[in-house]
Amino acid sequence: MPADTSVKFLHSAMTGAPSLSGSAGSLIAVLDACLVDGFGTGNVDSIVVSGGVATVTRGAGHPMEVGAVALIAGAGTSAINGEKKVLSVPSSSTYTFDATGVADGAISGTITHKVAPAGWTKAFSGTNLAAYKSSDVTSTGCYLRVDDTGTTNARTVGYESMIDDTGSGAFPQSSQVSGGLYWPKSAAADATSRPWILVGDGKIFYLLTAYSSNTSTSFDFSCLFGDINSLKSPDAYGCAINGNTSNSFGTNGANATLNMDHGDSGNASTGLYVTRAFTGIGAPILCRKAFPVIAGPTGFRSGTSGVAYPNGADGGIYVAPHYVIEHNTATYRGNTPGFYCSVQSIGALTFSNRDTITGVAGLVGKTLKAVNSNTGCFFFDATGPWRS
Repeated sequence: MPADTSVKFLHSAMTGAPSLSGSAGSLIAVLDACLVDGFGTGNVDSIVVSGGVATVTRGAGHPMEVGAVALIAGAGTSAINGEKKVLSVPSSSTYTFDATGVADGAISGTITHKVAPAGWTKAFSGTNLAAYKSSDVTSTGCYLRVDDTGTTNARTVGYESMIDDTGSGAFPQSSQVSGGLYWPKSAAADATSRPWILVGDGKIFYLLTAYSSNTSTSFDFSCLFGDINSLKSPDAYGCAINGNTSNSFGTNGANATLNMDHGDSGNASTGLYVTRAFTGIGAPILCRKAFPVIAGPTGFRSGTSGVAYPNGADGGIYVAPHYVIEHNTATYRGNTPGFYCSVQSIGALTFSNRDTITGVAGLVGKTLKAVNSNTGCFFFDATGPWRS
């Protein structure tokens, strides 16, 4: 069976990736590339298949890494075209992907490749303004409006429906957060590039930024937009947005309102909203972020405290899904797919950012990618799919 390509793990260190900075429009450039267009486009010199493995050669270099998804076009053999998960990167000029069933030999055509986007559409575009929507017909169909006219941060609002730059069914409403949530770009209003990671599938994505330093080993802030894995089926209003409620971010990233790797310990996060309650009636509902906490203080962050790492009994690493809890109704609505937190005391530098982790308890066959916060770490499923 071909490898799943629904999950895209994209980051600023990939060749051809756009720059995120304290400049107007820089966040939209990142979202355009990662959600809609892809990046690192170029002609390849050759693709040769041998023993069910295709080797792509591009002497000028390529943007691929193991586990990335390449989008191939223009090949004379149709089975070579489309999204392909990268198996290996033998050199800076070559990479491979599975080509089971394709005859050995060179592939004809004027062939191009790029890093594949997550599969969203750009429903509206203005000067440093944009609206994005999932292309998946099974999604809720909600829109993310991004006002990127500012420098150090952008303003974001979800909408149930939109026409051009206006919409209805805003979440959060202006009475809840006037002007929309804040998504951070840079602590300084300048053109210095900041590290970022965007992880997503066709229905939800997470944006992580190293807001406070262009050389940071930790990602200060984490935002999201898209459809959760809802326990209600169907759930026409199971779309979530997370961001900060003010433009005060601090510099150490310890921000429970914004960061998805915080446990709220029974309090509403004030930054996480779902379109409507599980009843489908009324205004956007404020939600809590929660995951199992064995031992830890209020504001517990993934990987900061709790049981030992590695676990003494079996040397294991243990993670748990991230739960979305409706605050007013005390209802477990669902989880944010692909995102995992840990109740172990792992620390911020045990893993390097983007390290691959396998053999995680309860996740047979899955590869996780580690991401450091300033005090701990959290994880994304890079294998997919995130939804059954």
